[in-house]
Amino acid sequence: MIKHIKIKCNDNFLPCESCMELLRALADKTRQEIIVLFIKKKELCVNDIAKEFSLSRPTISHHLSLMKRAKLLNTRKEGKEIYHSINKKYITDTLSSVLNSIKNCC
Repeated sequence: MIKHIKIKCNDNFLPCESCMELLRALADKTRQEIIVLFIKKKELCVNDIAKEFSLSRPTISHHLSLMKRAKLLNTRKEGKEIYHSINKKYITDTLSSVLNSIKNCC
């Protein structure tokens, strides 16, 4: 097993763990459905997202927390609410780097 794979991203080499965290976050069906909501509306708070699911608000908050940790989301605070939006640049840069690394590896 290869333990020290590095992915080139914007002239920097990212540890494989960063890519794996992103891919794990993208692999979950609920998180994929949350991403689809962001396609329809660019910025959402947890209450907006919870209205679209039969899941509890704490469960949605947990998914958002995992997505934020994986850098899938940007956040901003307005009063007591935290608004989330897709971190498009990070996602596209990281996935492009993974694809380029795969293309160039063999």
